[in-house]
Amino acid sequence: MKGYVRLVASLMGALGVLSMPAQGASEQAIRECQAHMNPLVVSQCVAKLKSKANRLEEIECRKDLECWSERYSESAQKNCATGFARAAHWDARWWSIWDEETLTHVRWRSRGEGILEYYLDNGSMRLVCAFNPQMPQKVQVQYGPVAGEAGLEL
Repeated sequence: MKGYVRLVASLMGALGVLSMPAQGASEQAIRECQAHMNPLVVSQCVAKLKSKANRLEEIECRKDLECWSERYSESAQKNCATGFARAAHWDARWWSIWDEETLTHVRWRSRGEGILEYYLDNGSMRLVCAFNPQMPQKVQVQYGPVAGEAGLEL
C-alpha cells in the first residue's frame, strides 16, 4: 500500500496536479491543503479550493469583517503570539504588556487587500498585530497607547 501511495503522489506531481497555478485560490491555501491531506485526497481539495462556488463564497466573506476575521482568527492568534514572543526577545517591555493572552478585537487594516488588525487593550496600552491571510507567518506587531475606534470584539 505504501508503494501505491508514493506512486500515486509521484504521478500526480508529474501530471502537474500538485503544482497547478492557483485559479481563484491562494497559494497559501493550496499549500495548507497539500500539507494536511493524504496524497489521494489532495487533488479533490485543490479542486474544491479552485471551484467557482468556493471563490464566490470567499469573495462574499471578505466583504464582511466578522466573517473574514472568524475565518482566520485561529491562524492569526497563533502567528501573532509568535510575533509578540519574537519582539519580546528584543524589548522586555513587551512582556509587561502581553502575557500570552488572547487577542480580543479585530478591525480592518486594509479592507481592499483583506489585511486584518487583531489587537488587545491592556490598561492604557494596546498590542496590535497586522495579519495578512495570504502571508500568515509574516505578521507585523506593535504596541502603543489605546487610540482610535474599537474594532469588532472576538
